[in-house]
Amino acid sequence: MLTPRGRRALPPTRREHWRVVAAVVIVLVACLVVGEVVDQVVKSSTAVGQRTDKTWVAAVATIVDESNTLSPALHAIRAHAADPAVFDRVTLEYALAQLARSAESDANTYRELGLAAPSQRADALMAGVLNLRRAGAESLARGIALAISRRGGRSSLPQAGQLLATAGSCFLAADAGYHALVVALDKDASARRLPSSVWIASPGVWSGAAARAWANDLRSAAILAFSPVLSIVAVTLEPPPLDITGLPATTTVTTTTLAKVTTLPTTAKTARKGHARRQATVTTSTTTSNPVAKVSTNPARAKPTTTTTTLPSATTTLQIPPAGSVSVVAATSRLEVVVVVENTGDATALGAYLTVVLSPVRSSHTGAARVSARHRLLSLVPGASQYVVMPKLAVKHATGYELVVTATIPSGPSATRSIALYVSN
Repeated sequence: MLTPRGRRALPPTRREHWRVVAAVVIVLVACLVVGEVVDQVVKSSTAVGQRTDKTWVAAVATIVDESNTLSPALHAIRAHAADPAVFDRVTLEYALAQLARSAESDANTYRELGLAAPSQRADALMAGVLNLRRAGAESLARGIALAISRRGGRSSLPQAGQLLATAGSCFLAADAGYHALVVALDKDASARRLPSSVWIASPGVWSGAAARAWANDLRSAAILAFSPVLSIVAVTLEPPPLDITGLPATTTVTTTTLAKVTTLPTTAKTARKGHARRQATVTTSTTTSNPVAKVSTNPARAKPTTTTTTLPSATTTLQIPPAGSVSVVAATSRLEVVVVVENTGDATALGAYLTVVLSPVRSSHTGAARVSARHRLLSLVPGASQYVVMPKLAVKHATGYELVVTATIPSGPSATRSIALYVSN
């Protein structure tokens, strides 16, 4: 059969063959194109994933480095908490608070990191490590606080030991979790950038038995006990010194003005003893390169009375004159000593006494006798101070004395201040 142009047409079978071949070629080309695109996408996603993993590892390494900086404090607390050469109660509490705050900060930093971890397991392990260290630091602080507290008696020691053992378990579990994280990332070369954990040096010291023994040691450490501490922050005289001789060359005059308002009982006995307590407003002006400690007083509560007397203000130089100086007092037969005592400890001071002793120096030949007075202090809460006017002491003219002021508390340290003075003729 001839076509319009005179060519013989292809048989039907041959036309179908060419159509199949063309379709196959088109499909193969499409497959090659799709395969190349898929390959590029896979390679690109793999590279992106590797870069993301390395970023996460780098960020985690920084957090672990920061966490490792807490290990020296942890080791010092565990080894030397009861050693007075290393810690007292205040410095130990500060170290524990710093450890707990820093551990919590590390956990919060990781939680807010916002980076995808290589796997869900890696993310869970890292978060678990930091949360366990935070929980361990909190249990450690609570356990030590309970061990050194006297409120619960010895009945609180088992609970303290349990808290310390819990802290140790948290620290040990955190180190185990961190090791598991490093193993999980071991196939990735980037995991080698993770630093080693140095939190646990000796696992045995965190066992239950060791924790209970440690609680007993903490309870018996006197340096860690809550106790009052009395401090004499000011001593003034009435009449006030006219001059102070022998002052160091670098010390000038510090003037303290005490405006005193007191309520005195009308009984002759109390008036004679002079055990009145006065509310004090202290104004200090210092022009010295070696200043004397500042006075900070809390008004003491006066007992109920029927008569109110306003005393004239007393002005004296130097709250406590330095050693080697002599306070020269105007001629008088009676000397009044005013003392400000402060409780600088961490427990209420009960049963404390204030004693003043006035002893004539050997060089004086006036026949003056040694005189003294004693006063029982009110209870002083931590940080509070008390203004005490001691009974007047008999003195003689032209006589040198040594005044010794002592604040004592049962089963506690004493505070002593001494002043050399001379009563003019």
